[in-house]
Amino acid sequence: MATWNTGWEIGFPAETADEILLALVVRDLIHGASYDVESEETGVEFAVDYSAGDELEDGSYHLLLMAEVDGPEDAALVQSFTEQAVEELLEEAEALVAERTALAELPLENVRFEVVPEDEERWDLVIPDWLAPDDAEVPFGFRSFDTTSGEPAPDNATLDAHGRVVAVPFDGRVFFVAIPAPVEHEHSENED
Repeated sequence: MATWNTGWEIGFPAETADEILLALVVRDLIHGASYDVESEETGVEFAVDYSAGDELEDGSYHLLLMAEVDGPEDAALVQSFTEQAVEELLEEAEALVAERTALAELPLENVRFEVVPEDEERWDLVIPDWLAPDDAEVPFGFRSFDTTSGEPAPDNATLDAHGRVVAVPFDGRVFFVAIPAPVEHEHSENED
């Protein structure tokens, strides 16, 4: 089988903190997701691994989605599957966001973002890529710190107590919001 890459930019509204939160949860759900797919119509099989990044521009959140595909180079089929997968993940993200718990908020000027060693990375902390320091590996190679105390914000105990903690920058503030851990999926799909 051939290995090839493709990608998309998907826009989400970002005019409220809740809209940014939802978009960040979708990014968290799809980043690192892998699917084995068989098209029900054609019998074509392929495997796809997704990675995701993001940007914020003019009141719009841009999910930058990259796919590494093992299988026939059929961009239309992979795009169709990806649209379906994103729709399903959006529904899951909406359910997770509906169960959110507000944890804390800080003025953005009181939060600094620093590169952390690999053994201090937290996969359960979701921070937008655009807040990463220039030399950080996104999305997990950096953390947020409270500039007044110098301590990680949120701290490890807070992260350990929740499924995911999402840092939502909005209107000069950073809102830390807990959501349940996503459900682990069996990533084998039939494409209609």
